[in-house]
Amino acid sequence: VFGVSVRVVAGMSPLWQNLLIYALVLWCVWRLLRKYVPNSAWQTQAKLSYFFESKKPFWLKRIGQQLRPALAIPQGCNTHCSKCNTCA
Repeated sequence: VFGVSVRVVAGMSPLWQNLLIYALVLWCVWRLLRKYVPNSAWQTQAKLSYFFESKKPFWLKRIGQQLRPALAIPQGCNTHCSKCNTCA
């Protein structure tokens, strides 16, 4: 069992190894940004989404639509939801 997995990883080219590591690092950085700097992360995601959606090929538009950030849902008494009748 261990010999098979070692041969598969050993057969991987250095280019693919580097790309995999870069992808993992970018994913981790993105998660940290979303947790600690959510407004900047949201703005960056919106800009990337707009950039891809404004391009001509349909597959770039589809990537842009997938990147589109969710709208912020307000919470608390500033939402004016009329559920508790305490809003001014």
